[in-house]
Amino acid sequence: MLQHNTSPRHADDNRTLSALFEAVLNRHAGQTVRVGTLLEAMHERGFGVLLIFFCLPLCIPIPKPPPIDTILGLPLFYLCIQMIMGQDKPVLPRSVTERKISVDWLLKAFTKGRKWLERLEKLFHPRLTGIHERQMGRIYGCMGIILTASVLIPIPFTNTLPSLCMLVMAMGLISRDNLAVLIGGIVGIVYVAALATGVTSGAHFIFDWIKG
Repeated sequence: MLQHNTSPRHADDNRTLSALFEAVLNRHAGQTVRVGTLLEAMHERGFGVLLIFFCLPLCIPIPKPPPIDTILGLPLFYLCIQMIMGQDKPVLPRSVTERKISVDWLLKAFTKGRKWLERLEKLFHPRLTGIHERQMGRIYGCMGIILTASVLIPIPFTNTLPSLCMLVMAMGLISRDNLAVLIGGIVGIVYVAALATGVTSGAHFIFDWIKG
């Protein structure tokens, strides 16, 4: 059973994501560290960071082999389940958390993408902060499962918008921008509902055409 983490807020949780990345990576510069160590250093931002990591490749509007959607979609589904259950920090398999990675390699990648991350961060700021963070996490989890289910369906070019919505929601979660989380989720769910209606209607039309 998942255990709820009730630890107090850490000072790093008030930094922007780019500033937090810089602080954590510089702290371990020149080292090869466990993935779990880096995630622990993200504190309550861990969910948002992992969601962005798995969403970002799915946002690229190019055809991808069906296994790619499944490989990236299943971890998203797993993370959303944890959020619905009220988990404050992501729990990953030991085989993942014990894997080691070069921090210098991550620093190089971060340096190249930092300006884009900082531009993206400017779009988000704390809004609707009266909603409790754990409740917001549960809301994200519920909406995220619907969007992830859409991602797991191998229909070409249908995964980009749901993935973008989940990316917006993840940035909102990290920035405590609950308005962005809700808008991203609602837009994504409306799209999924419209897609499901279109696919169902198309299937009925083809079936009737075959019968007739």
